[in-house]
Amino acid sequence: MRGEGRMVLRLAEGYMAIFGFSNVYYLLGVFLAMSGMATPAQTGWIMGAFYAAQTCCRPFAGQVVTQIGFRRAFVSGALLCLAGSAAFALTGSSFRWMLLWRILMGIGSSLYVIALTTYQTLAIPDAIRGSAFSLISAGGIVPLVTFVPLADFLLRQGWTEAYAWFVPLIALFALFCGLRLPELEIPRKEGEKRNVSLLTLSGRPGIRVLLLSVTLFSMTDACLLAIGEVASSRGLIPSLFLTANAAVGLLIRIGGRKILDVLPRRQMAAPALALTSLSLFAASFAGTNLAYALCGSLFGIAMGLGFPLHMALIGDVAEPHQRAAVSSLVWFSMGACFFLVPILLGNLSLFLGTGGAFRTLTALLFASSFGVFFLWKPRQSLREPHW
Repeated sequence: MRGEGRMVLRLAEGYMAIFGFSNVYYLLGVFLAMSGMATPAQTGWIMGAFYAAQTCCRPFAGQVVTQIGFRRAFVSGALLCLAGSAAFALTGSSFRWMLLWRILMGIGSSLYVIALTTYQTLAIPDAIRGSAFSLISAGGIVPLVTFVPLADFLLRQGWTEAYAWFVPLIALFALFCGLRLPELEIPRKEGEKRNVSLLTLSGRPGIRVLLLSVTLFSMTDACLLAIGEVASSRGLIPSLFLTANAAVGLLIRIGGRKILDVLPRRQMAAPALALTSLSLFAASFAGTNLAYALCGSLFGIAMGLGFPLHMALIGDVAEPHQRAAVSSLVWFSMGACFFLVPILLGNLSLFLGTGGAFRTLTALLFASSFGVFFLWKPRQSLREPHW
């Protein structure tokens, strides 16, 4: 058990490193504005290039991990992040070069995180998968209360160069975390094609339901990109929802981690989706900062359970030799949501206004939770017979 605890801690450190790498760049717009290195329009492209690169390469990252192994995947991903962030700090005001370095970072971080997700589905025993994944994913929240506030402090002090070079240090930390994980072999199934197409894989019953479930759940997460605008229109403090979400989510993933081992994971997906969408819908009507923060706390409960829940479901519905590819599909679905939801809300707002668009989408997501509940059939076994 001591060895399993050490493994969980090292995986949590990996999540802290790679999410810290991307989260510190939440403040990239502030850095570019202070440095006078880009126009507002260029800043949007520079920030978006990272997420576009992540989303585009995720369907193929699982295959890369399978081909080169975990150790090389961790090292390659971390070095791409290191090279891209260091080059970004040195580039100056060249828009094209900044775009290139951001794309490089997006590819590196995507490779690293999919290798990390696949590794944990193989290294953690089934009996403690839920609680372990909850603790591991807690590492992804830690940067919001450590790295990001420190980066914000550097910028508020006017130390833009320190901010720029802070990110490569996090990439070095990610490299260190990857090297600390023992090498692990990716199982292969005899008699099956070495590379099953992602389309074929996504059509298998349990995996198909997982992808639908994680897509709808991630759409509620992506709605956070618009929660600040909704709050501002009602005269509320935008950061309250996000702060409450992060604080409660971290507590849930640590204190309530065993819930995912005790309760049936498949039947928890729909309630998690229902609570995230309902708390967002309620937040759009909040009249006070207290009510708004309470909605954020409810969202944090559902997100604190829902994210590690869907990561654990990868191991529940996919055979070991398929988990790298399924991890790629899951992360691709999540990335696509963060690309599509702002576009969807923007178009809906032309007809319904900002608040109306937000309420319509979150209400539809709440309604979809009933469908998700019936799709996760209780009688399904953890290992489906079609394998």
